[in-house]
Amino acid sequence: QAISLPNLAGHRATVRNRIMGNATATSCCRSEFESVVVQCEDASESPVTFSGTGTFSWDPSPISKFNKARAQSMQVPYKSGNDQELEELLQVFEETATSMATRYRLVAANPQVDLALIERADEVMRKVSHQLRRLQHFKVRGQTWQGGEGEADRWVNLFTGSRKRFKSLAEIARKVQVENRIVKHWQLQSSPSKLSKGGGSSDLRRLSGDGTGALKFETWGDVNVFELEKDGQQPLSFVFMSIWQQRQLSQLSKARNSKVMDFILEVEKSYNENPYHNRMHAAEVTSMAYSFWSSLSQIAQLQGYFTEVDLLVLLVAAAIHDMGHPGVNNDFLVKTKSNLAIRYHDRAVLENFHLASAFELMKDVGIPLLDHKLPSPPVASLRNRVVDMVLATDMAVHKSLVEEMDSDMKRNPHWQDIDKRLLERSLVHLADIGHPLKPVVQHQSWAERVTEEFFAQGDREKELGLTPLTLFDRKEAPPLPKSQIGFMSFMVLPTWKPLASMLGQFAREPELCFQRNLLAWEARAQDDQTRKL
Repeated sequence: QAISLPNLAGHRATVRNRIMGNATATSCCRSEFESVVVQCEDASESPVTFSGTGTFSWDPSPISKFNKARAQSMQVPYKSGNDQELEELLQVFEETATSMATRYRLVAANPQVDLALIERADEVMRKVSHQLRRLQHFKVRGQTWQGGEGEADRWVNLFTGSRKRFKSLAEIARKVQVENRIVKHWQLQSSPSKLSKGGGSSDLRRLSGDGTGALKFETWGDVNVFELEKDGQQPLSFVFMSIWQQRQLSQLSKARNSKVMDFILEVEKSYNENPYHNRMHAAEVTSMAYSFWSSLSQIAQLQGYFTEVDLLVLLVAAAIHDMGHPGVNNDFLVKTKSNLAIRYHDRAVLENFHLASAFELMKDVGIPLLDHKLPSPPVASLRNRVVDMVLATDMAVHKSLVEEMDSDMKRNPHWQDIDKRLLERSLVHLADIGHPLKPVVQHQSWAERVTEEFFAQGDREKELGLTPLTLFDRKEAPPLPKSQIGFMSFMVLPTWKPLASMLGQFAREPELCFQRNLLAWEARAQDDQTRKL
């Protein structure tokens, strides 16, 4: 309850008459509140709280409390005994955040709301969230992943591409000697071809507006991208359009179905014929991300948490996340000083490339894929979410993402309070590395494919006089069973656990697949050991 007055002087009787003394108010209305905050319009005085007992008490607003606490914290140098200021700031911050959330919901629900205001609020919240994540990283740094050269650290370094830096003169001289070979290598590379236009196959075009002919996603094993590849060589387009039709996203997006199909066909054509990072992988990630999202949306604790707009950005991010992948990783592009690495300053090179390719294609095709028919959120905020999800597939941020998700779940026992943008980043990342959650035959095929692609990169590095990472060196890499056991135990499992705890019964099938795959690799490792003896 809140009342605004020109000023507080002489209005105590007015307040009492308007609230407690209103003869027309029913008893139930008068008993619905414990206190009323009265704020003068010119903010010349602090607000007062009028309690249900008829008494006034001065109660500074969260903003005035914050300003006071902030001024004190900036004026007084930190000492070990001054933790009280931080405690006060935390209390005020919680109150302000609660007030902000309430007002944001009210404003966003207004059909006449100024979209520029909502966009401004989204931008401010994004900045605040970024600062909080940086604080969280500062706090947990060194607690989980930096605890020495343990087995987990060694395995994670294998799969994230972490390297020890060599500073000897001999190492520097060797790198200088291979410079000409690197330059020559990239001079011989052909320039990327433009995306070609064209329609889809008859199998894809038979998808109707009501979803007839679409894939089913009722159980975990319903979608087999290897079979889809055999049937029509358009697994990504078929998965994407099946979801689009079943969820009737055409009622949300301003893009026509024919335009959406043209776009996803072009996206699929952009995927190169790599052993692993190909159109089948894109289809698998899209299918898995949707299955996770759909299962979470059915959980009682998360009712109302997700909307169709959330599905729209997740679906787009999963489909485009590896567009135009060259079959080598960021480490290779940086070491060989490729044009892409130079363009993106050696940071998330491929991920930035995939995003730029996708948004350039949207512009060229003229498809408003993220434009929707709702008053909010703004399209710019949806684009930012797609960017965040694709950047989260960079293995360089795997450790921090797992820590952040685990920490957020511990802080928020009520799942409705979990950071949605963090959760959707984790969903796409898990789908990207989650093939051990698929049936044994499919998983083992993915494992063999990614190993083949890694070794091909290692061979190219050796040709250039570079030293590949152990996992990319076919002579030095651990046997496939051992490497997959390490990958599953130290990469996939920590990413899967938080989501599995939320999924409940929906986690049963992927968890069974994971355990069966682990047993299969352990059996193969035992057989290899026996043959050596």
